[in-house]
Amino acid sequence: MILGLDIDGVVADFLSPFVQLIEKRIGNGPIPHESITNFNFKDHPILSEKIVDECMVEVSYDPVFWRRLSPLLTEEQWQELDRLSRKERLVFITHRYERETYDIHQVTRDWLNQHGIEKPVVYFTQESKAKLVDHLGVSLFVDDRHENCQEVAERTRATVIMPHRHYNQDFSHPKVTRIRDFNEIFSYLSE
Repeated sequence: MILGLDIDGVVADFLSPFVQLIEKRIGNGPIPHESITNFNFKDHPILSEKIVDECMVEVSYDPVFWRRLSPLLTEEQWQELDRLSRKERLVFITHRYERETYDIHQVTRDWLNQHGIEKPVVYFTQESKAKLVDHLGVSLFVDDRHENCQEVAERTRATVIMPHRHYNQDFSHPKVTRIRDFNEIFSYLSE
């Protein structure tokens, strides 16, 4: 069984530093994370799509932003992922943007290595994650974005898991299982 993991929002805390950047940009004070009920920030009471897009472009050109992301996992969870990686049972699939100004592949691999994955296998795509999941033979896929979960659930044979986040809480799909603790993933792998 191959486990396919998204990175941002699953193993790395993208949202906190991204919201801090937006807060600085608009200068209106703190933005409660609970107010973000959609990761695309649609219908947010304070944020416009324009400011979110501008900030997204800004971080996509900033390797330091990606290097400084905090991990969402415990040391033990990282160790278990490294064990799977060494057995060639773990891949990461991300929509991180590639830029000519730096190597996001290396920045991402270095970050994963820093947190315990000795030789991470990472795939970058701006296309459908479902295509990669299917092509790689991923049988268990984890993503925090409802769009990716729905697409993989409907277009592949993979079991799809979504970590519960305040920005995806309104999403429900019969083929997507929601979890509240990352350790729940490992029980699927032992089956």
